[in-house]
Amino acid sequence: MKKNPGRAGDLLGAKRVAISLAKAQNPVDSEHLSREIWGNINARIEQPEKVIHIARASHKKRNLMMAASVAALLVITSALYYFSSLNGNKISNSTPSIARSFISNKLQHTNTSSENRIVYLVDGSKITLQPGASIRHAVFLEKDKREVYLDGDAFFEVAKDANRPFYVYAHDIVLRVLGTSFKVTTNKNNGNVTVLVKTGKVSVYKSSNRANAEFILTPNEGVRYSAEDQRMVKSVSNAPLSIPNLVSPHPFNFNFEETPVAKVFAVLEEAYGIRIQYDEKLFSKCIITTSLNDETFDEKLKIICEAISASYKFENNEVIIDGNGCK
Repeated sequence: MKKNPGRAGDLLGAKRVAISLAKAQNPVDSEHLSREIWGNINARIEQPEKVIHIARASHKKRNLMMAASVAALLVITSALYYFSSLNGNKISNSTPSIARSFISNKLQHTNTSSENRIVYLVDGSKITLQPGASIRHAVFLEKDKREVYLDGDAFFEVAKDANRPFYVYAHDIVLRVLGTSFKVTTNKNNGNVTVLVKTGKVSVYKSSNRANAEFILTPNEGVRYSAEDQRMVKSVSNAPLSIPNLVSPHPFNFNFEETPVAKVFAVLEEAYGIRIQYDEKLFSKCIITTSLNDETFDEKLKIICEAISASYKFENNEVIIDGNGCK
């Protein structure tokens, strides 16, 4: 990190995946995460350096340095998994098994556990991923719209924002909502997609027909898309969509009482998968007492920074905290 400060974000992203790998209790999960790490490393190798070096290294030397860095990362990852396997029984089953990795400016969440897991988005939306499901989205979402790419089964609780529609892309299907809750089921084998609405309205259409919404779904209504004949069939259920089977208990506690701000930032980092940069020594005496359950990511940061007389900004898909600390 000292020699390549421009790659610090890449290393931190790889670190998060490595930590998830260390916590994986299923060898299959480990193999999946290993492939994910290696794929991201290969993608990074192809990208040009972001740092201008005063002393130019030769092409051969740069390749050797990159190879050494990759080897070092794989050694760290292997060591993490080895030691975790020795202490596998000590790992809490309540630990959220959601692997996160940075892909360009996108953030990916994959539920590698056998239980439903909640993913928090910066706009206040919550997505419950069922086992094996994954989503990908812009780290801070977009200013004019919110887009999520889904693979697998998930339950969405979308925060209302009339100025920014929320889009879900699932195989050949696109869902457009403003604020509602619904379930999406995708079949990896045949490409079929099923949508069931709990509250609000959902517009459903094929990605090849964005101009006209084929169906407007209201509570207890659904649609099934068949990839084989590319047709959608609407259905109506007499029974409300069951919530207990879709939503899991919140894995993160956003109620803080006399809590060091470092721990508060750590909880936010883990919940949202977004790196928060700050001077740990400078803010070591800052203590927080607050409840941040219903606020968006931005609102949470505002409340915290007001409490510790600090400011924040978004930069390079990270949060930078600045201030004079606490006495």
